[in-house]
Amino acid sequence: MKYSIITPVKTADISKLPLLKENLDKQGTNDIEWLLIGNQELINTNFDWQSDYPIHVLKGVTDTVGGARNTGLDAAVGDYLVFVDADDFLVPGTLAKYLPIVEQFQLLNLCQYPTYEPASSFLTSIISNEANDNLPDWGGRGRKKHVDWHQLNLLSDNQVAIADSKIANGKNYQQWLTNKYTVFSQDNWDYAIHNFLPVAGKIVSRQLVLDTNSRFDEGNQQYGDYQFTLSILDHCQTIAQLVRRTYIKERHNDPINDPSVTQASFAENWQNWLTELTTEVSKLTSPKLKAAVDGYALRRIHRFFYKGVVSETSAEEQPEVLNRLTTYLQTLPAEATHNLGRTSRSILKKVRDGRNVSAYRQMKRIVSLRYLKRAFLKHGRGLPRAMYQTVFTKLPVKKNLVIYESFLGRNYSDSPKYIYEYLRKNFPGKYKHVWIVAKGADVNIPKHKDTITVRRFSFRYMYYMAVSNYQVINMRQPQWFQKRPGAKFLSTWHGTPLKHLVFDMDNVASANPLYKQIFYKQSRQWDYLVTANQFSVDVFKHAFMYPEDKMIKSGYPRNDILNAPDKDERQAQIKAKLHIPADKKVILYAPTWRDDEYYGVGQYKFDLKLDILRLKRELGDDYVLVLRTHYFIADHLDTSGFGDFVFNESSYDDIAELYLISDILITDYSSVFFDYAVLKRPILYFVYDYEKYASVLRGFYLNMDKDLPGPLLKTNDEVINAIKHIDGVTAEYHDRYQAFSNRFNNWEDGHATERVVNTVFLDQPMPKR
Repeated sequence: MKYSIITPVKTADISKLPLLKENLDKQGTNDIEWLLIGNQELINTNFDWQSDYPIHVLKGVTDTVGGARNTGLDAAVGDYLVFVDADDFLVPGTLAKYLPIVEQFQLLNLCQYPTYEPASSFLTSIISNEANDNLPDWGGRGRKKHVDWHQLNLLSDNQVAIADSKIANGKNYQQWLTNKYTVFSQDNWDYAIHNFLPVAGKIVSRQLVLDTNSRFDEGNQQYGDYQFTLSILDHCQTIAQLVRRTYIKERHNDPINDPSVTQASFAENWQNWLTELTTEVSKLTSPKLKAAVDGYALRRIHRFFYKGVVSETSAEEQPEVLNRLTTYLQTLPAEATHNLGRTSRSILKKVRDGRNVSAYRQMKRIVSLRYLKRAFLKHGRGLPRAMYQTVFTKLPVKKNLVIYESFLGRNYSDSPKYIYEYLRKNFPGKYKHVWIVAKGADVNIPKHKDTITVRRFSFRYMYYMAVSNYQVINMRQPQWFQKRPGAKFLSTWHGTPLKHLVFDMDNVASANPLYKQIFYKQSRQWDYLVTANQFSVDVFKHAFMYPEDKMIKSGYPRNDILNAPDKDERQAQIKAKLHIPADKKVILYAPTWRDDEYYGVGQYKFDLKLDILRLKRELGDDYVLVLRTHYFIADHLDTSGFGDFVFNESSYDDIAELYLISDILITDYSSVFFDYAVLKRPILYFVYDYEKYASVLRGFYLNMDKDLPGPLLKTNDEVINAIKHIDGVTAEYHDRYQAFSNRFNNWEDGHATERVVNTVFLDQPMPKR
């Protein structure tokens, strides 16, 4: 047998194994065995798998990853050991394709491709792409000196078949035929050592493991690999690494519910790392390997350790972390630090000599200098933030100062707007109000003596964020925000959830890789979270991991306008302001963004699928179309060619006012229909990509086929027909609409703002539901 694949399995990993099994089935060879090692829960799991290769489910000697891998070492019978973690996978065909390289070397690195994209969608995209081994290269294009580069000729007996395929016409054909691999010797260990210390994605000769009695450290959960990989490296003259990335490493962006072993606290991580280095490096017999490991360790300490000790460790943790570093540094020769800068050499010499207090003071200075350097380089944002952290947060909090932000400063709208207007009307002169406006945003904040505006991320913004006693924000605050003692943070949020949110989502590819961790930290600063209905309360408890006793069960303040006594008068005023003919009915089209169509973090593409020209031709005598895209969408839609039929109000501040003037809403997966339903007017769902969106991208909390108060329409024909027969649609969905309103809008009575203000500003008890 050629390969023994060793996979440690935590309880949280069990559900991921079917996908990995499917991936291993596509490796082009059945000359493998798969060893799954975990706890009793894994042993008790019934895997109903059909397989052409043996699968062994084993109980680890300990509950640690190292213990599981040692169990795998003892049970394996293959010539080569392949270490694959449960949430990772291999590019299809890897094990068969690269066997000629595997047989040349005792240790091969399959080369990791780190990604936060969910495994299911990543595998789908790879399988659908015939040139599936051409993943993006990471880490720059420069070649290291003294590195031996080789080409692997992949031409084979099926050369003609390959040449006749679509691959032969692709621009990457020659790369596909001649993948390079890199050979490292002891003379250039330092170029490769950081890639070879983790064992995941490595193929190792089992005979070498037996000859050297190499084992994993069962007592070190984070860095137990080092004992094994350093022992193997110490007995290798040459090792190889593929240039093409064939081991897909799925990184975790949910360290709260499903952390990887390395997502522990700074103190725990570094103590375990330094302990493992101190123990294992001393065992090495190769001076060149020892020098390479020490050089890598010192560079990592110089780059990451000082800031972590200063900002991420408690006063109780600091002595132990520094003592571990002292122990490690005392194993190094005096000249080991000569490649570091003078300041870093001075710090490490003090730590080595046990002068940790003096070393810590010097670490604080170097961290501050690095911070100031970054501040100057951040094009105007860094210096205000530095003032916030070092000066403004030391000033006293102003008791009656309220700061407001709606959609990152892009709008004067949503629940913050209506809370602001209620406070001004009912408590004149009591509060000072500060509105945050994004740079370049055209936001019309009312001009009053008690109201000022500040540009987001400016010095004045930083000042008011630091000294305000109330923060009223409908999205998330910046990561660096420090909630002051006694201040009250009110998160109004911005909609009843339809799509899966935060902790109910799989890894989030288009957002910040640490999105879930950041969200969790930010939401712990919220004193109150406004909710529109019991459904939202139930979802936020698991999607945000937010406690129910801090949620205000009020309805949304932004929806009070939809129940206002003068809403008909307001409707006429808004139509006049937008120059919409009074005799025309209004169709509001409000689509959302797609998670897989984006330019970058928070910037999404949008391809308009609604046939506006046809709508104008068939409906223009009676209707106009108001277009309102989501604020995340970066594309500007040019609608100038449709004359007076289309009103592009994507930049209009308050969508609630657009609801008031609309006779029909067309949407898709946006949560706008929850609010619009307060008006009890017809809602149509134009979901041309329904199957893809539901199964691959986000998933929904509702059953779209049964719970919605309107029809799902997948073509323009269906949309136009529904509008032409809107009275019939209304009658058909009457009962479902009524059930929907009872479920989602029974708190919306026009007094939500009053309930929120009474709770937050007047310290009255929460509304009872």
